[in-house]
Amino acid sequence: MDENAKLNISGNVIPQMWYRTIVRESGKPNLTAIIILADIVYWYKPTELRDESSGQVVAVKKKFKADLLQRSYQQISEQFGISKKEATNAIIFLEKLGVVKRVFRTVNINGLVVNNVLYLELIVQKLRQLTYPQDSHNSPLSFERERGDTKREDISPREGTGGEIRTCEMGAVPLKSERVSPFEETPATLEDMEVPLLENKAHFFEGGTNTEITQETTTETSPEITTEINVKDYTNPIISYQAAEKLFKLQIDYDAIWMDRPYDRKLLNEIVAIAVDVLTSKARTVRINREDKPTPVVQGIYKKIEKSAVEFVMDSIQNCGSKANNIRAVIMTSLYNAVMTTTSYFTNLYAYHSANPQSIRG
Repeated sequence: MDENAKLNISGNVIPQMWYRTIVRESGKPNLTAIIILADIVYWYKPTELRDESSGQVVAVKKKFKADLLQRSYQQISEQFGISKKEATNAIIFLEKLGVVKRVFRTVNINGLVVNNVLYLELIVQKLRQLTYPQDSHNSPLSFERERGDTKREDISPREGTGGEIRTCEMGAVPLKSERVSPFEETPATLEDMEVPLLENKAHFFEGGTNTEITQETTTETSPEITTEINVKDYTNPIISYQAAEKLFKLQIDYDAIWMDRPYDRKLLNEIVAIAVDVLTSKARTVRINREDKPTPVVQGIYKKIEKSAVEFVMDSIQNCGSKANNIRAVIMTSLYNAVMTTTSYFTNLYAYHSANPQSIRG
């Protein structure tokens, strides 16, 4: 004990109450969201400036330069040793819980204009409710339990001012299709999927997913995210079109794109629909780059499409100055090529702007 007292241990503080209030639908604590929230709270704690003679606090100052804390999903991923998808889902979980709000801005860094820079705003009122629930006379809250009481508001382009896009207010999500499900961290394997029976089961669609209601008791598990989706057989006749669509959306991190780009959602859905058509096609060939390629080859490339590739295609379509006579063919070819060229494109673009600062528009 004496030796331990000599250690100067510092770090983020996690109140015990968070393990009861920041929980998944199953009632288990969302540990990833908890540790990220603890780090955000640390950065929002002001630094005290004391007078040398009296020892009294004379001023406080922020720990970061901007008015809000700037963080990227990649930074959070590297800091806590988790995947980028886990970091994204945890931030979205906290946002829908109402304790954090994401703000996207366009900033100028050393003459280079960068779009969609993520800033995190801490909602202190909600933080107080999560930390001291007894003071608000509410039972422990969770995102899933609060969903039914969430106020719905439409996001309008008129709300974006000052170069900012505020994705939601106080964690309230307007549309059902915007409700990310961070709990479904791993897609179900094809081996686990069976043909639905009509006995004692009902199926309905909500938000583009195939939901099954049974009288059986299930237990939720939260395994780590894997890349198993890349080896799925989308053309298996047992799998419905909707199931294939769900797998592809998980593959590209659809929920994150949906939340990050509220004004591009129709384009996103069109791209997803075309990609799923290719992945479920039973034709012998698919025309790509003005060439008929074997369908299995094209589907193999499509199974490698990631979030960055989809966003690259969306940006390319919006910035293209020429007319496309066959937009479906353009999207199919762009998705195919994006898998192999996205990283090289951005590397080259950064090098070009670094060598030619005058080429940057801003």
